[in-house]
Order: sequence, then C-alpha cells, then structure tokens
Amino acid sequence: ELITRFYRWNLIKSDPDDNPFVDVAIASGAYAVVTFDRHFKVLKSIPFPKVQVITLDEFMAVLSNI
Repeated sequence: ELITRFYRWNLIKSDPDDNPFVDVAIASGAYAVVTFDRHFKVLKSIPFPKVQVITLDEFMAVLSNI
C-alpha cells in the first residue's frame, strides 16, 4: 500500500535517515516497526506518537498467534 507522509516527526535525532520509516509507520497506523537498529530504541521513551518497536523474533511470534 502506498503511504504518503504529510508530517515529519523527526523523532530519531541520532540517525535522521531512520525517520522516514517512523513517519510512514505513524501515517499508516502500523502495528510496529520491525528492526534491530539500535537508533529506534529511543521510540520506547517517547509517549506520543506511540510507535512500537519489535525484533524479527517478536514479529514472528505475533504472526504465529494469528
């Protein structure tokens, strides 16, 4: 699905190249961002907008429960 981001949250200061992925996750209402990238850990401490960050193993567990 094509998602256009209209707002740039700039939540990840340590690696701005990661921000488009967060912006699209927010715009699309994604369940979570699946990544091992350490820069995304900052999202766990940001109360709004809430973006869940999970590892691939956690994502596979979610899929197995569906």
